[in-house]
Amino acid sequence: MLAYKTAKTVDHLVDTEASYRHIRPVPQLPNFAARIEGVDLTRPLPPEVRAELKRALDDFEVIFLPPQDITPEQHLDLASVFGPVAQGAYFPRKDGHPQIEVLANDADRPASVDHWHADLTWLATPPAGTVIQITENPPVGGGTSWSSMSKAFQALSPGLKDYLRPLEATHTWETSQWRTYLANLGEDVLINAIQKFKPVVHKVVYRQERTGKEFLFVNETFTRHINGLSTIESRGILAFLAQWIRQPEFTYTHKWEPGAIAIWDNYATQHYALADYWPARRVNHRVTFDLEAQAQPVANTLAAVDGSGRVSKVAYGY
Repeated sequence: MLAYKTAKTVDHLVDTEASYRHIRPVPQLPNFAARIEGVDLTRPLPPEVRAELKRALDDFEVIFLPPQDITPEQHLDLASVFGPVAQGAYFPRKDGHPQIEVLANDADRPASVDHWHADLTWLATPPAGTVIQITENPPVGGGTSWSSMSKAFQALSPGLKDYLRPLEATHTWETSQWRTYLANLGEDVLINAIQKFKPVVHKVVYRQERTGKEFLFVNETFTRHINGLSTIESRGILAFLAQWIRQPEFTYTHKWEPGAIAIWDNYATQHYALADYWPARRVNHRVTFDLEAQAQPVANTLAAVDGSGRVSKVAYGY
């Protein structure tokens, strides 16, 4: 049988019965997107539960916890299970909790993150992952899709994988719709962002030492070009990969309930927030976390560009 006929399958399924004793992961796709049962975030998490949550994120790349009424401190503690709490992006912050971003959409601020991306790849060291809780959800719609970058890479032909591995790409927030948003906060904020967060270079393919997985690490939102290639070749490769990762075998769409929680590996996945619920309201509280022992030097991205406390008349995406 031709190799590409089986390239979208996994080599072996994670044995959840043998690997987990304190939580129960229920994957929604082979080795991807697991619903987690048996975790009460309203109480201190025992060390063995914290360890298995970390293992589940490695195994399944995005994990989901059922609705729970948690405090901001419990949200931050959950993120700290996976790594040091990170600085986040330019979104507004929760009052009294500058490490928690608030993404609110309603009739006046339609949803606008309906594009595939990994979070903050425009940083020199992007966050390792993200923990979100949807505190208000529309009556229908408002889901989120994730795509597995390890599945997408594994399914490529051997020759294309060899071509991509040595390449690097330039990432910048300036290719996204942050520019309009920041300008609306003030011309000085936009200038500060240009000066503070310049374009950065990342590998096109990352390899995770803990698991041996290889991930595609380019996205249509923040990747400007592949270094060392002509403009035509770079655009062609990036356009192909942007379409490749959308295949149903690599993607899972999650239907939210108010208070539900998702945690994802920012290197192993990309995500897409569905914009199908206007004029209903949806509120997302978000905390990002860094790689272990690699906390960012900037405590708060919004504060770093002097945007704290300022209110934009437009949402991201205008």
